[in-house]
Amino acid sequence: MVRKLQLGAGGLVAFLLLTVVACGGGGEGEVTPTPEAASVEDQLRQMVLQLEDLPSGVILAEEFLVTNELSAAESDDREGRLAKLNEWGRILGYEATYQPNPAVMSQTGLMLANSTSSLYGSEEGAKASFADALETARTTDWADLFGGALEVEQEEVASPPLTDEMLWLRITAKAAPEVGIGEETFAQDVILFRQGAGRASLMVVWVMESGSSDFLLQLTQAQAQRLKETLP
Repeated sequence: MVRKLQLGAGGLVAFLLLTVVACGGGGEGEVTPTPEAASVEDQLRQMVLQLEDLPSGVILAEEFLVTNELSAAESDDREGRLAKLNEWGRILGYEATYQPNPAVMSQTGLMLANSTSSLYGSEEGAKASFADALETARTTDWADLFGGALEVEQEEVASPPLTDEMLWLRITAKAAPEVGIGEETFAQDVILFRQGAGRASLMVVWVMESGSSDFLLQLTQAQAQRLKETLP
């Protein structure tokens, strides 16, 4: 899912194009409330970052279920993408977005956290989905997405594997001097997870001058723990 958000920090307004390499999105989905569906929904909600994993003062700004049709709707090739999701045995996805109050933002640098989960009919399907997301994350032209007003760099963050499979990508963006909007360096961390037949992602946008990598590691570990507790 791709969203263009207006984010403020320390009086500075930055327009960032945020790409979530996740299970999909694009609106609220309705799922028939059968017992089986309810069980899947419960699992998906347990696989994402929870409010208690975040500092006091952070709110749940948005949450919704993501059907295969909604996930595929974000693709240029809608029918082809839907066929891929069905081939992988993707059952359903879920997405939660958290936003901090100004005090939390100034103390931690946190601007936004987006946590997603999706379930598949088999471990092989989840592996195929993870491999697809991995390739997308590594080949995305992040500098082009952020636009010429920002100096953009990307790196893979070294981390011990917290789940069966994992990728941690950090994209940093700083305003070019001629723009004259401030000195803050924004970071967008995209972490992909695969545990058994489940996939998850965590995307965190933060101001590097106000935050720390330790805080990002805590959130990443919390997301991984949620995933492993649900799908041991």
